[in-house]
Amino acid sequence: MNDIENYIRLREEFSKKLEPASVAAEKACWEFFINSTPENQKEYENSENALYNLYRDEKTYEELKTIDSDILPQHEAKQLKDLLKSFDEELKSGEEKKALRKKEADIGQKYNSYIPEIDGREVTKVDIIKILQTENNPDIRKKAYEAKIKGGDLISEDLIELVKMRNKYAKTKGYNNYFEYMIKEEYDVEPEFLDRLISEVYLNAQQKIKILQEKRQKELQETFKVNQLKAFHYGLLLNSNPEKEVNEVLINHNVEDIAKKTYSGMGYNIDKLQKEGKITLDLYPRKGKNTHGFCFGIEAGKDSRILANLMNNVQSLDTLNHELGHCVYDLGLSLNLPFIDRRPASSAVTEAIAMMMGDIMKRENILKDVLSETLLKKFKDSHKDDEANFVSRSLEIIEFERELYKNPVQDPAKLWSEIKKKYLNRDEEPDNEWATIPHYLTHPGYYQNYFRATLMKAQIYNHLNKVLGNLTENTASAEYLENNIFSKGASIDEYELIKKLTNKEFSTEDFTNSL
Repeated sequence: MNDIENYIRLREEFSKKLEPASVAAEKACWEFFINSTPENQKEYENSENALYNLYRDEKTYEELKTIDSDILPQHEAKQLKDLLKSFDEELKSGEEKKALRKKEADIGQKYNSYIPEIDGREVTKVDIIKILQTENNPDIRKKAYEAKIKGGDLISEDLIELVKMRNKYAKTKGYNNYFEYMIKEEYDVEPEFLDRLISEVYLNAQQKIKILQEKRQKELQETFKVNQLKAFHYGLLLNSNPEKEVNEVLINHNVEDIAKKTYSGMGYNIDKLQKEGKITLDLYPRKGKNTHGFCFGIEAGKDSRILANLMNNVQSLDTLNHELGHCVYDLGLSLNLPFIDRRPASSAVTEAIAMMMGDIMKRENILKDVLSETLLKKFKDSHKDDEANFVSRSLEIIEFERELYKNPVQDPAKLWSEIKKKYLNRDEEPDNEWATIPHYLTHPGYYQNYFRATLMKAQIYNHLNKVLGNLTENTASAEYLENNIFSKGASIDEYELIKKLTNKEFSTEDFTNSL
């Protein structure tokens, strides 16, 4: 048996153990997020430990080490490298990684159990979002904002301890800090490449961002009749923002129905997928449930689930369309792929698809039956402003995380305030708003994927639109997406996928031209 045959044998034998353990861990994670009880937390921790313990099999590790990667095809050589890294980390640092997972779960349980209150009345995150979007009374706004921040206050010190623990682990792997470790080892992103993308995009967007920020701040000052804006003044949907008027229409419509109709126009029958058990939707808020929105790819091609906290507005429609984008990607993964390739090409690519689907309400005509022609045009025209605003927001989140991991003993609230001033032009009192961003806890180093995905989605959508026209008005869209993107899974590199799909190298060009 040659090295190629031997590697395939070892990979498949290991995958037979890895697959059921992965599915069990994903299911336990789902149960913990939809109901964050101590019992579910314990089950989640146990299933994760069982999964990672598979990488402590020294016999398999030693056999894999005998394979000469130089004679393997390029993709299989990368598979081998990734497998060896996972084994190496668990065998040498398994207990440290277990401690990190335990700390993360403890913080998650604490945060998910927090119930915000306003004047002694329990409210949900959805209630707070609604107040900050619609309420003109500054006293009520302040109370809602403070209720949100108390959730961050609750876990801020724990998060700093977790950052220190993560950094200690990263140093054992030869990295300066955990942020650098994650973007390189988990997401295969070179820091210099990321910095170049950021510089190119920010240079092109900076002037537009400045104009939008100054315009919004002037309107807020006039609305609240103040010279100095506070954090709780932001978030209000102004009269100049068509989203406000669209929300007033959507309140009388079910965004779940709109999202399902959107996907039907592309060739997806979401109701049928639900009945078959391939898609599970848990869409509305309740106690003990995580307050954000996630897609859980439980089992490639077979089982994908969405947790969300919806109301009938633009933000929730964006969220549901986004998460359904992840779902159809997961379900479109080919079962003919080796198990370790049954995942998206990269985190950035799946986010590009999901963000493209979230944008679809402003790129296409899915709201033509509920909005007037004039309002629909205004709403669609605001897409360019959204893109510029996302650049400033994402760079704020990325830079804060990078700087915090460089120096976790500094005051994080002060750092957040300084970076917010740099990218958002907001001079505010320091607070722990940073700790309410879920990715800092559950997905360290992840937000740069959203930034790269924003560039990818522009290039991907422009190509798809040329081939298919409006995706939501062509039922062949689903088949095209599955054949040309989803089914390939991780068998193809993210940038190679984009090049093959669009016939040009990945670049910032499509995005910057859209601003």
